Amino acid sequence: MMSTKKISKNLLEYPDISTHFNATKVVEYLAKTVNQYSNLTTIRKTVSKEELEGTYDLLVDCTGFKREISYMPDNFVSIQDRIPNNKALTFRHPYTDVENQRLPYTLIKAMDHGWIWHIPLGDHLAMGYVHDDKFDVREEYIKHIEDKFGVSIDPNAIGEVKMKTGRNKIHLQNKIVAVGLASSFIEPLESTGLYLMVAALRKLEFYIKGQLSEDEYNRLVNIDCDVIVDFIVAHYKYSDRTNEYWDHYKDQQIETYGKIDVFPREAWNFILSAFLKDIPRPNEPLDPQELINIAKGTPYQEWFNNVRTSTSI
Repeated sequence: MMSTKKISKNLLEYPDISTHFNATKVVEYLAKTVNQYSNLTTIRKTVSKEELEGTYDLLVDCTGFKREISYMPDNFVSIQDRIPNNKALTFRHPYTDVENQRLPYTLIKAMDHGWIWHIPLGDHLAMGYVHDDKFDVREEYIKHIEDKFGVSIDPNAIGEVKMKTGRNKIHLQNKIVAVGLASSFIEPLESTGLYLMVAALRKLEFYIKGQLSEDEYNRLVNIDCDVIVDFIVAHYKYSDRTNEYWDHYKDQQIETYGKIDVFPREAWNFILSAFLKDIPRPNEPLDPQELINIAKGTPYQEWFNNVRTSTSI
C-alpha cells in the first residue's frame, strides 16, 4: 500500500521552498509596493490592441484565458484527451483544529472521479474537488467535507470553477508574448502555473538580451508544459484505482523522466516508486513531523517561531 504524508528526506537541500499564500492578499501587497520603483510607471486603463500598435518594444499579455492581446486562431492545444478534468468544486472552512490542520504542505486525496486539494492558509483551510464534469461529484464532495469537519454545511457554500486545460502552440510572436493563463493552464494547483510563469519570464530575459529567438523561446516553453503534463498523468496512470474515470489514464503513453528544473530525476523516482516496484526510491521518506524537527535550527527556524500561525501569506 502506498504511504501517505511522506516527504523526501532531502527536502531541506532544495534551493527554494514553496509557500502557501492567499492570492488576493498578494495582489493587495503588490498594488501597494509596485509604485516604489522609479523606473516603473503604472497606468490603470482599458486599451485595445490597436491603440498600443507601435508604442511598445515588448507587449506582455496577462489577460488570462481571454488572451485578448495575443490571441491567434488555431493556436491552442487542448489536453482534455489526456487529463479530462474541466471543473473544480471549491470550499473554504475555518480551522476546527489549528494545530493539526494548519500544515506546512498541501494534502491531496484521490476520490472516485478526481482528487481533492487541502491547502492550509492563515485563517482557513481551502479545499477543491478537481474532476471531469461528466461525473456528478457534489454529494461525494459534501460528505467528504462534513466528515472532515464534523459539521453539516450549506450546499450553497460550494463554489464552482470551470477550467479549459491546454497550452498555446506559439507564446511569443512579433514582440507580443503570452504569460500565465494566457499561455497555458494544466491543473488548478497554482504551483505548476506559478512555475511556468516564472520559467517563462526567465526565458524572456534571454530573448530580450538577444540570446533566444522567438522560435527557441516557444520550443522551450512548450517542453516545460509537456513534461509537466506527463508528470501529472503518471499520478493517474499508475494508480490501482479502477472505474470509468481512472481507467481513462491506464493506456496513455507518457515519457517518464522528462527533465526540467522543477522535476529532476529524483522527483520522478519519488512519485513512480509509490506505484511501481522496480523504481528505486531515492531515499527513505520522512514523516512530516520528523522533517519539522530536523528543520528547527536551520534558516527555516523563523517559520517555526509561529510565523506560520500569524499570517495569511
